[in-house]
Amino acid sequence: MSSRIVPSNVNPTEPVAIRRTANPAWIRIAGLLLAAGSVSWAVGTVIVGEKIKEGIQTLDTITGMLFVVGMFAFVWTVLATRGVGDGWARIVPAGLLVLFVGAFLLNALSFGYARHEDFPLPLMIMDACWPLSQIGMLVLGIILAVKARYQGALRWLPLLVGMWFPVSIVADIVGGGTFSVYVSGVWLVVMHAHLGVRLAVRPVSR
Repeated sequence: MSSRIVPSNVNPTEPVAIRRTANPAWIRIAGLLLAAGSVSWAVGTVIVGEKIKEGIQTLDTITGMLFVVGMFAFVWTVLATRGVGDGWARIVPAGLLVLFVGAFLLNALSFGYARHEDFPLPLMIMDACWPLSQIGMLVLGIILAVKARYQGALRWLPLLVGMWFPVSIVADIVGGGTFSVYVSGVWLVVMHAHLGVRLAVRPVSR
């Protein structure tokens, strides 16, 4: 199944093109960042495994930061290509950009702390950026699927990307921590990295 972003149409319900401000080269870079960050974090989570429950792990923290950079780049792409249109729905990706900045800073500032319980109040508040950003990604995926401004796999992959958080929770409940770690890692590679590769290979239709 092919995927592409097609030229604009006077009908606002039709798929839209990348605007002049959305350079295809930057979208390719965004795709590469998403793919690389997702694979890095997938590998990091599998290596760290259930040790994450013991406290903050350096490898998980660093690869998590790479993942956030990739997610930020993808959400920027959605805004730049008007993937959710020009109406109220733009609040969702705009809010996600803020949340991902908070998630990145949380990881960066967590060095030096052994456990999340050791965080001062400001960092505890900032810690909410992680789950909120993943919930926001699910909302964004639903909007992109419903509006259908992207075609093919690009319409549905963001929705599957957004399902990572609930899928990981269910996997942890059903199969425990180790099972959840592998489910999470596979999901990051198959969905997130897959989306990134598609953006990198074909950011616009020819």
